[in-house]
Amino acid sequence: MFTVTEKEGCGRKCKETPLELLFVIDSSESVGPENFQIIKNFVKTLTDRVALDLTKARIGIINYSHKVEEVAHLTQFSSKDDLKRAVDDMQYLGEGTYTATALHAANRMFEAARPGVKKVALVITDGQTDTRDEKNLTKVVKNASDTKVETFVIGVVKKNDPNFEMFHKEMNLIATDPDSEHVYQFDDFITLQDLSNLGSHFLNTLLGA
Repeated sequence: MFTVTEKEGCGRKCKETPLELLFVIDSSESVGPENFQIIKNFVKTLTDRVALDLTKARIGIINYSHKVEEVAHLTQFSSKDDLKRAVDDMQYLGEGTYTATALHAANRMFEAARPGVKKVALVITDGQTDTRDEKNLTKVVKNASDTKVETFVIGVVKKNDPNFEMFHKEMNLIATDPDSEHVYQFDDFITLQDLSNLGSHFLNTLLGA
């Protein structure tokens, strides 16, 4: 697991590379509207870094809580400005955390990916999957792995949280191995405002450095 004390940046000018990137965004009750706005700003900032336009690097977005909203399909937007407007229009949902259902929707969305192009899912969440979620998280994660989706997890939780250990196990389950390169634990959402808090493997994968 990568923590915010191990800051690494891109370290060089990043080049654009073909990519299918899908943001899977938790907007459950525990996130809160202010933190949800921070996530939206992070998505827009990372979009600007990932792609000069949306021809080589295509971006999809899922917003989820007790339900899943498919904000952007991989083929939907050819303009970054249009995509960012869709991000601005995303509504905070504020109920349960149905992460398994959201990842199931992500797997379906990746069916539109171009052959041979890297598929990356970035899950941003602050809590465990709701026990009421009808989808099986283990099965959904296996399906993503079987279809060659590389999954990163940004988990926002303090290490002294009583649910930390269980949430940490879930983050490791969702993320692609090795966990040390794919799981990022932050104490708060404010940390998302600085991309240098993300590890070099994450930045290199997304930015093609």
